[in-house]
Amino acid sequence: MSENVKAEIFSWIKLIATAFILAFVLKTFIFQIAFVKGPSMKPTLQQGQILIVSKLSYRIGNPKRGEIVVINDRLENKDLIKRVIGMPDEVLEVKEGAVFINDEILSPDYTDIPTYENGFEKSKTAEDEYFVLGDNRIESRDSRSNTLGFVKRKSIIGKAVFRLWPLSKIGVLK
Repeated sequence: MSENVKAEIFSWIKLIATAFILAFVLKTFIFQIAFVKGPSMKPTLQQGQILIVSKLSYRIGNPKRGEIVVINDRLENKDLIKRVIGMPDEVLEVKEGAVFINDEILSPDYTDIPTYENGFEKSKTAEDEYFVLGDNRIESRDSRSNTLGFVKRKSIIGKAVFRLWPLSKIGVLK
């Protein structure tokens, strides 16, 4: 084998290795792709939509009320997409079809339908916990459920920032 062929092969190996390393770093620390499964975020997000999730957002800051986040659900070993409603050290209550935070009604409430208790009782989040809900509160397993409950900060993977698919809905998420 000639030196030129060896050099070309080595060049390709370096290029491929660099691409794999770069992809690994980006996926591990910067962003990931999330697929919307189920109806819990309707009408904001629909089944089959594809989102870009910024992991970097919460490496340098914390979730804010109203942001759409991806969380790791250890019970079902899958990622869930929800909206941050309650922040650390807040008292949350669901009554009369609405969410109350520290005895004040949530506004905006990010939904057009009533929010039911689903067994949730007035509770206070800890300093590292968040209260998350789906926008489709009727069909959402969220912080009202005793199988999910308040979400620990370390379980929040990142902020959903951009919709990739479908092309007719491509754009920044709000």
